[in-house]
Amino acid sequence: MKHFKLLITSCLALTLFTFSQCKKNKTEEPQLPPETTIGAMTFGCKVNGKVFVPKDGRGRPGLYVQYVNLGPGVGGGWFLNIPATNWVPSTPEGVGIGTDSLLVVEGSIYPFKYRKKGYPNANYYNGPQYETSDNNSGELKITKFDKINRILSGTFFFTGTDNSNGQTVNITEGRFDIRY
Repeated sequence: MKHFKLLITSCLALTLFTFSQCKKNKTEEPQLPPETTIGAMTFGCKVNGKVFVPKDGRGRPGLYVQYVNLGPGVGGGWFLNIPATNWVPSTPEGVGIGTDSLLVVEGSIYPFKYRKKGYPNANYYNGPQYETSDNNSGELKITKFDKINRILSGTFFFTGTDNSNGQTVNITEGRFDIRY
């Protein structure tokens, strides 16, 4: 009986040891951040159906934000710059949202244009650069603009075109919740 208990105990210990050494090789798919309006410093979208979220790397932040007023007159106005970059792969991948001379208004929807004053523009890059144009569809919606707490939140979608070869990329379900 003593040997039987020892055999059972040894088998149990071996089984527990074997299963404790198993590693899950399953890689979790990234998820889009929730749509919030609290200044959570989040950004995400889908690039041709695949989730994109910026990641830090190479000593650089994955999400950087600027919303500044360069004053009145020629060359002035409000400029927004949100470069969201995934630095982890060997070729960085990113989505950029920007404005030229545009004071955004909460609740407003703006069509993306190609580098025009008073409009937002957007791009996607992963080696090639895909940019919005006057012919591509897409829009930026400002869901929150809190000047006191410096919070800017919104959603976006667009089609970008690589001007060198005409290929396109579809950016959908975009959202950001930033502090500037």
